Amino acid sequence: MKNKTLLLLFLLYSFVISAQPAENITELTKWTDESIRTAMSSRKFDPIEGIYKSYQRDGMPHYKIGIIKDGSVYKAIILETEVPGWKTGEVKAVFEPGAVKGMYSTKWYMSDKTPYETFSSVDMESETLLSIELKDTKTLRKRLDYFIKTYPVAGNETIFKKDNSIASGSGFFLTTTGIIATNAHVVADASDIEVTVNGKSGVSTYKAQLLIADSPNDVALLKITDSEFKNMETIPYSIAQTQEVGSRVFTLGYPLNDIMGSNYKVTDGIISATSGIADDERYYQISVPLQPGNSGGPLFNKDGNIVGITTAKLKAAGTKTENVNYALKSSYLLNLYRKISKKEAVQPPSKLSTSELQDQVKVLKNYVCLIKVY
Repeated sequence: MKNKTLLLLFLLYSFVISAQPAENITELTKWTDESIRTAMSSRKFDPIEGIYKSYQRDGMPHYKIGIIKDGSVYKAIILETEVPGWKTGEVKAVFEPGAVKGMYSTKWYMSDKTPYETFSSVDMESETLLSIELKDTKTLRKRLDYFIKTYPVAGNETIFKKDNSIASGSGFFLTTTGIIATNAHVVADASDIEVTVNGKSGVSTYKAQLLIADSPNDVALLKITDSEFKNMETIPYSIAQTQEVGSRVFTLGYPLNDIMGSNYKVTDGIISATSGIADDERYYQISVPLQPGNSGGPLFNKDGNIVGITTAKLKAAGTKTENVNYALKSSYLLNLYRKISKKEAVQPPSKLSTSELQDQVKVLKNYVCLIKVY
């Protein structure tokens, strides 16, 4: 009887403990005020990045936060606060860029660290005011709270590194050593070239130079020259030189990155014809939607192999056209590559042929880059 009583008490105690709500936990980083300033002073940065202080009003506690890019999102790091339970370095919010420039889907952690899904925006004219829609803890009504940027200092040209690129496009890795393919028109007349890669370890930007260009066929090869770049382990796709009409294809790229955001975009379609304008045999006609900035991006087949380089969309005078776009066939890319190396550009076969599209994208996005020309 005594043992049964002890067992019941133990089970009751276990139930009470397991019924307690789990403690809310946020990510703890090593970011500090000083390290954020150092990171921002050494690279170009986006309008939302910087150090902010909360605008003091009833119900809004004091916060000093630093917003820094982490992969495809931005994280707000606690630098100072009067709210108990929060530590320097903890993530207060996560901002994901929206389709409209300056707008962000936001996960804000309340004072008790419960997540609250909302949205926020940056005043794109001054780039100094961040507004976030939050819930008043007293009235439970929604309201806008404001954060004032205190760093970088407005007007300090040595700190504000605006994006003054004259052109941008997409590209993709041909080799693990940093040779990248793109369109020749993307890098034409470039004084400086930067490539940004959304890789396994986050977003990285490297300096690159033009290796060789074939302007008549609109294809070029770049080489990363930045000492920060480390060779990749492998390339997960091969180059396929033939495709049939009706074959499924897709592209990854960075279209209209100044409007649509700096994250990569995926579009898909089919091979509509094995020739381009006026039956030009160099091109595939594709139904994959293309926008400015897609130029130079990879065209993948359903197995995740390269079949071409996205190049142009049809603009016929006086005629409305939809989804009539073109990609240079991969054979012209290989011809150019063989002029600088006798080695194969990539290692066949593809390792992604049995994967679903969403799983292919998770891997392939690490090898597609945003190219900016200055």
